[in-house]
Amino acid sequence: MVACDVTNPFYGPDGVAYIFAQQKGTDPKMVQRLDEGMQSLAEVIKKTTGKDITNYPGAGAARGMGGGLLAFFNAELKPGTELLLKAIDFSEKIKGADLIITGEGKADRQTAMGKVPYRILKEAQKEHIPVIVLAGSIENLPELNKAGFKGIFSIAPGPITLEKAMEPEFAKENITRLVSQLYSVITSFG
Repeated sequence: MVACDVTNPFYGPDGVAYIFAQQKGTDPKMVQRLDEGMQSLAEVIKKTTGKDITNYPGAGAARGMGGGLLAFFNAELKPGTELLLKAIDFSEKIKGADLIITGEGKADRQTAMGKVPYRILKEAQKEHIPVIVLAGSIENLPELNKAGFKGIFSIAPGPITLEKAMEPEFAKENITRLVSQLYSVITSFG
């Protein structure tokens, strides 16, 4: 069994190249070439193993390693967070909660592709518990709200470099500030 943190396919608009390579600063032309390479690799894998990993959820995890493990080692891909939440009996622990606050370094479209906050959201929705996300940075806010998050808040006080944002004391100060403000709002409703 292989634990995967995302459900991305091997290639295509939500695949390895378009999601992960862009995160690493690859230019659009190279992203397209990488995606074509992933498609070719998937075809070779299908011809040699008989396994079509093209659209298998998680095949694009770990830059395509999920697909390789699936094809060559007969691995069963499972959402890692799902396994973790089950191991800690998360669904029982949240019963009766009024609100869940979770975090993410960068909340973006990939967050809704199976990352920890999304898995927490799915469990919370079963109990009708609202979920908000605290993130270092935010992209695609409408898409995240559409996924079901009730609020997504950046801990950054304004434009700052990634290096500055990740300094432990600076991050602690900003998280404390944001949580304090959220606490003030939440408790004002009685």
